[in-house]
Amino acid sequence: MAILRVVLVCHLLGAFTQSVFAGQFLSGSDSPVKFHELTGWIILAISAVQILTAALLMWSRATSLWLVFGSVFVFLGEGLQIGTGYGRFLNVHVPLGVLIVAAVSWQTLSVFLKPAPPLVPGNEI
Repeated sequence: MAILRVVLVCHLLGAFTQSVFAGQFLSGSDSPVKFHELTGWIILAISAVQILTAALLMWSRATSLWLVFGSVFVFLGEGLQIGTGYGRFLNVHVPLGVLIVAAVSWQTLSVFLKPAPPLVPGNEI
């Protein structure tokens, strides 16, 4: 469960960083665009790791199926986000970015609010 928390925090920090780079670009500075692009690809990789981690933990019953499905949908949304960014479809890119940050925030909060499973099954204290 700890590894999933680390992955989710990294994912959320990356998503918030994207917002900062986007805001700098929209305020007139061109240099953050390269960082925005690079961070987008890094976030997509983190999202793939999140799917794998959530699926493995679901198999061991440490998390639920909804997190796996949610992670897949976020991954697909981030893929669409990259495409709309390159295509400069800001009418989709900006609101989709907000939805992605909200979804990853919700996933992160839900994993931190859920108590960690006991290390030894049947030995709950």
